[in-house]
Parts: sequence; structure tokens; C-alpha cells
Amino acid sequence: MRLVTTTRCQRRFGARRLRALVAVGIACALLAAGLEAELPVEIQPAVNAAAVHAFVAGDTGELQILDIAAGDVTAVVDTGGKVTGLAASPDGRTVYVVNGWTGSVAVVDVAQAKVVKRFQVKAELDSAVVRPDGKRLYVTGTAGGQGVVLGFDTATDTLAAVVQVGSVPTGIAVTPDGNHLYVTNNQSATVTVIDPRIATVTRTVPVDLLPQYVAISPDGATTYVTHTSQLSNTDGSVTVLDNKTDKVVARIPVGVGACALAVTADRLYVANLQDRTVSVVDTVTRRLVQTLVFPVYGIAVSNRDHSVYLATGHTTAVVDGGTGQLTSTIRITGEKQPATVVAVTG
Repeated sequence: MRLVTTTRCQRRFGARRLRALVAVGIACALLAAGLEAELPVEIQPAVNAAAVHAFVAGDTGELQILDIAAGDVTAVVDTGGKVTGLAASPDGRTVYVVNGWTGSVAVVDVAQAKVVKRFQVKAELDSAVVRPDGKRLYVTGTAGGQGVVLGFDTATDTLAAVVQVGSVPTGIAVTPDGNHLYVTNNQSATVTVIDPRIATVTRTVPVDLLPQYVAISPDGATTYVTHTSQLSNTDGSVTVLDNKTDKVVARIPVGVGACALAVTADRLYVANLQDRTVSVVDTVTRRLVQTLVFPVYGIAVSNRDHSVYLATGHTTAVVDGGTGQLTSTIRITGEKQPATVVAVTG
């Protein structure tokens, strides 16, 4: 049985190109639709707000909150739909859970371990990122056949901006200074660069076919984009962009089915879904230095200690971001559907 992340990646490959609509019309339609507040769903006990947490979710829609120090699941929140993306606020108090196929984002209060509101739009959603100042949530999606990035004001809970991007936008990342968003457009074979301060596209960068997800180095200088080959059993790759020029400066071969990725100061981690490995790349030499042999579906890096969190199905593996050594494993609850996306605070 295929896991959700594999399905999400593969369903983009054969997607037909969609007819573009006028960006202003899409923005007006989405803004007119507005957001809907919903009652919190039933949840399990609350968690310690002072703890550092990791969050994992998958097909079932259950968000599992992990206390990193305790090494245990402390709460489970039913978000009401299949999860395609996660993003945590910089202060660790809020998690935004993208229920992509239903066009909604569940807003989870971590201390209360409950859904406190829900953003609902008429779009198929994918991934999310929170600006470093915590004031904006950005979500990739497709509305009326057009790729868009939706910007939500986290203080007023309103849809504040709609930016037209390429076809079938998937991954999204924000630079550490909050001044640029990088969006992978799977069916357009491009990366869109957005200035979120003015909600405007500043550049569209052509890249290799089937870009999947995107990560930005901690110093904000470099962007990495994964690509899965059109041919089965063929290695994937990572495109490297220089963020000063937005030019492609390198291509790095990785494993088969390259999808989720995360980057530390000196290491890049890439989950290869089809060969069930993780490629570890030296970001200075841009060479493969290690291969971790176990299945990984989602990856996140902690800014606090640079540990790498790997959603491996029914566990969350914690790896030292510098050495690539496994430091701990946290087993998640439930056996129905494994977790495929992960986020971390701190």
C-alpha cells in the first residue's frame, strides 16, 4: 500500500496542464469566499506549553504532539481531514495543519491541544510556511485551475493576499529575514520568487522537470529544490539556487523518488521515497557523504539545536544534523496510517 506522501508526489507527474485564469479574478473570488470559523473538535489532554515539541501527521488527520525532552506523544488532535502540510509558529504556540484535499487549514493551539479555528477556502492546498515574525501564514494551492500562494494574517485570521504562481505549486519556503518566498511549481518546472512584503512575484526561475519541495539554508544564501525523475528507478536530483542572483549554480544527484528535504548549516537531507533512503549531502562540496537506509516521508530541522526530525511512518527519528547519527526514536500512537509530514518548534 502506498503512503500519502508518495501519492502526492506521484499524482503531480501525470497531471495535465491547467488553463490559467486571470489572477485578479482568482484573488477576488477567494477574498470574497472569506474564512470560516469552526468549533473545536474533540481532543485528548493538553500539553506543557513550556516544552519543545515536534508535530507529525498523515492520512488520518490526527496531529500528534511530541514532547521532545520526554520522548513521548503527549496529545493527539483530530484535525478533520487528510494532512498534506504542517507549519509551526516561531513561538511554538500554534501549529497550522493543512487539510489539503478539503481546502482548509486547522489552527491548533499547542498548550490546549485543540483546534481553535479553521481557515476554509475554495482551493486544493498543499504546503505551508510561517513568516519568521509570525504575522503571516503562506499556503500553496490550486484555485480554479490556477496555482496560487495564499497569505493569511495570523492576527486577524483573514485572507490578506493571493499571489498567482505556476502550475501545481507544491513546496514553499521563506528566507530567514522573511523578505522572500520560494515556491516550487511542479507542472511548470519553475520556482517562483515572491516578495511577501508587497505580495508580488519578483522572479520566475526555470528549473528541471518535476520540482517537488524546497528548503533554504540557515544563512538565507542558498535554495535547494528536489526533483523526481520521470523514469521509474532513476535517481532524482537537487537543484541549487544562489539567492543573490536567483540563478541555478549546481545540480546534485540523490536517490530515487527525491521529495521532502531539509537543510542545516553544512548538511542537506533528502528523503528518497522509492528507494527508501535519505541522501545526506555536504552543502560546501555539494557531494553525497552519507546514505541513511530507512524510509522517510517528511523532514524538519530544529533551529534550536539543528537536530533533524524524520517522519519514518510509525516513528519519528531524531538525527544529529552535523554527524547524521541517530540520537533517538519516538514512537507515535495508532497503527492505521503512518505519519508522513513533520514540523518542529525551537
